[in-house]
Amino acid sequence: MENLISRRKYWLAVLSVCATIALSVLIIHHREYVDQMSHWGYFGLFLVNVVASGTLVLPGMGAVLTFTLGGVLHPAIVGLVSGFGETTGAVGAYLTGYGGRGFLASDPLRGRLSEFMQRHGSKTMFFMAAIFNPIYYPFAVWMGVLRIRVTKFFIYTLLGRTVKNLILAYFGYYGLRTVLRWVGMDI
Repeated sequence: MENLISRRKYWLAVLSVCATIALSVLIIHHREYVDQMSHWGYFGLFLVNVVASGTLVLPGMGAVLTFTLGGVLHPAIVGLVSGFGETTGAVGAYLTGYGGRGFLASDPLRGRLSEFMQRHGSKTMFFMAAIFNPIYYPFAVWMGVLRIRVTKFFIYTLLGRTVKNLILAYFGYYGLRTVLRWVGMDI
C-alpha cells in the first residue's frame, strides 16, 4: 500500500513539474497572446496576473499592467482583480511544490523551514505576498513543499497580494493621471 502511495506521489510530482515547464514554454513561444490579453480590461488583467504569478516567465508584467490600468480604470477594482489573479497563479506554484516535494527539499532543510513556518507562517506569507519581491514564486513552491494548508496559503496570499495591488493601482491612478494631465490629455 505504501509503495502505491509513493508511486502516486512520484507521478503527481512529475506531472506537476511537466505542466509548469509546458506552460512556461507556451508563454515564451506565444508571448504576443499574453500582450493581447492586456487589452481585454479586467478579464485580461486577471489572466495576465495569473500567468505572471504562476510562472517565472513574466515577472513584473502583472505589476506594470496593474499600475497602467489603475490609471485608466477604477483603481479599487483593478487592485482587487490583480490580487485575486496573482493569488490564483500563486496556488499553481504552490501545487508545483506540493507535487514535487520529493524533488525539491532535503529533510534537514524542510524540518527547519517547517518549524519556522509553524511559528511565523501567517505573518511570513502575508508579508512575502504584500511586498514587491522577485522570489515569491520560489516561496510559493516552498509553501507547497512544506505542506502548508492550501486554504491558509490562499487566504494570506490573497490578503497580501490585494494590499500590494491596491497600492500599485492607486499609484497608477494618481501618478499616471497626473502625468497625462501635464501632457495635456484629460482622462
